[in-house]
Amino acid sequence: MNIEINPDKLRDLYLRDFALGKTQGPLQGKPSIDKPWLKYYKEEAILTHLENENILDYIKRENKDRLGSIAIEYFNRKMTYQEFFNRIDITAKAFMEMGVKENDIVTLSLPNTPENLIAFYAIVEIGAVANLIDLRLKSEKLQNAINKTGSKYIITSDLFTQNLDEVINNTTIEKVVVSSPVEELNPIIKKLYKIKSKLHKPQNFEYQTWKQFYETGILSNKKITYKPSLNDSICILHTSGTTGDSKGVVLTNKNFNAMATQLKDCGFDLKPGDRFLNQVPPFLAFNELIASHFPLSKGVILRLLPDYQPDIFYKNIAKYKPNHTVAGPADWNSFAEHKEALNRNYDYLTTMVSGSDKFNEETKEKVNKMFKDGGSNSKVTEGYGMTEVGSAAVTNLPQINVKDSVGIPLPDVNICIYDNDNEKEVGFNTLGEICFNGPTVMKEYYNNKEATDEVLRKHEDGKYWMHSGDLGYMDENGCIFLKGRIKRTIIRHDGIKVSPLDIERIINSHPFVQNTCVIGVDDYEHGFGSVPVANVVLKDNILLEEDELKEQIRDYCKRNLSEKYLPKDIVFKKDLPLTSVGKVDYRKLIEEYQNNIKSQIR
Repeated sequence: MNIEINPDKLRDLYLRDFALGKTQGPLQGKPSIDKPWLKYYKEEAILTHLENENILDYIKRENKDRLGSIAIEYFNRKMTYQEFFNRIDITAKAFMEMGVKENDIVTLSLPNTPENLIAFYAIVEIGAVANLIDLRLKSEKLQNAINKTGSKYIITSDLFTQNLDEVINNTTIEKVVVSSPVEELNPIIKKLYKIKSKLHKPQNFEYQTWKQFYETGILSNKKITYKPSLNDSICILHTSGTTGDSKGVVLTNKNFNAMATQLKDCGFDLKPGDRFLNQVPPFLAFNELIASHFPLSKGVILRLLPDYQPDIFYKNIAKYKPNHTVAGPADWNSFAEHKEALNRNYDYLTTMVSGSDKFNEETKEKVNKMFKDGGSNSKVTEGYGMTEVGSAAVTNLPQINVKDSVGIPLPDVNICIYDNDNEKEVGFNTLGEICFNGPTVMKEYYNNKEATDEVLRKHEDGKYWMHSGDLGYMDENGCIFLKGRIKRTIIRHDGIKVSPLDIERIINSHPFVQNTCVIGVDDYEHGFGSVPVANVVLKDNILLEEDELKEQIRDYCKRNLSEKYLPKDIVFKKDLPLTSVGKVDYRKLIEEYQNNIKSQIR
């Protein structure tokens, strides 16, 4: 292991020893200075440093002794690490033959297929930048996701060429490669695929198939001469835009490799040859860093599923029997409600992670009991982060899983809880904005200095901190407790601030409730301020009338919440709307409720 000894690292070791009671000394009572979470990590985790290499060299180095082992499984297709790396090298040359140069931006709009991973690492290998976009985007959103980066090249799927066909003449795209999810599968799989799919033949652009594109790399005599650096930009990931216009988050080799290195030190026991199930959409940081780059760095078998389908998550677990998987709350909620998931064997499951949004505590306990009854000694662990910090920056470790906490910072991540009104860090158990500092923090928002400066701010310690927009606090053990978005905070007519998450936690504990989203809507009674409204999804087979259900939930809230937190209204929903990244779309719920109220007033 490579060790970097510098003053900051030595101070972290001192703080770790202090937290463990091995030494004594003064503390400041501030999370970012005292770092109590370091006591949960070994010395090696604190001292590890990163080599000056790109993400491809990183996984090549980590797997140099297991090149013959299986890296990827996709339907009936298996690919060793050696074949995977060879295909990346050939694809890199194909990009060069296409005319892609260092710092050029190549748009990737593909499902979770081997070609998506191969193309991504190949783009990085030649010093270009991958613009990763949701392949379901249409019309103006698709056009903007391309044009904001000036991308001239796109690799897309034959399933969604119609979307590109409709806007391509209004984009910067000059060259197109079209890949199929069944590119190299056996004839039976291909036949089934073509029966089920109605493919669109583009009318407005010429293109190469992936096979034609790849063959140019096989025949190429070009040499890859790019010399990588840790701080080089390698990809642009787009925020969901639920709090405004979508922004392009620029991540670097350092961000990716720092994430993989830290996750190895967090007690997640991935062993070479283990099976890792990845069905997370590929345009998310959660996929790229946590569900792809990290497991590939550990020499596991990565099982890719091209379709994100939460309703069949249980079936995929039962079919592929992975040792490790990551998913979102929608997947785990579906798992909990799947009757066939009860009384099954789960002794093969070692790592189950939930990310992307807050996981209902009652549902999590139900899933954990199902795993325990099925012979697994592990529990679903939650993480917390955002695209701007490489997805997860905080995680519940296998050895520390505190109720209602989203976990502790990763070993090389620092967190402060910030009082924006007074522009200073607050102490433990004090509410404020959660801010991040460390090697996984983004480089910038692409071509958007104003937005970058708004979130990457210099504090009094001289360091730049990523302002998350989330409210929360840290306890004396380093555990983070999330209290919701600052922009979601409900400010009443009397100035009292109300956290939607506190109300949701109580309503979700009601025996009839499956899920809840609390929103703030205009307070028409007082003429200003907001009031909380609860959007509630009920469990199946609840037979009471709506009025009686509302009354029961109101009474439950009165018994468990102070008056200022009581919801003004309760709205029953069949399900909660989700954004493209699987988070509850609270803005849509606000719009629906406000429009309904306005129509009643008229």
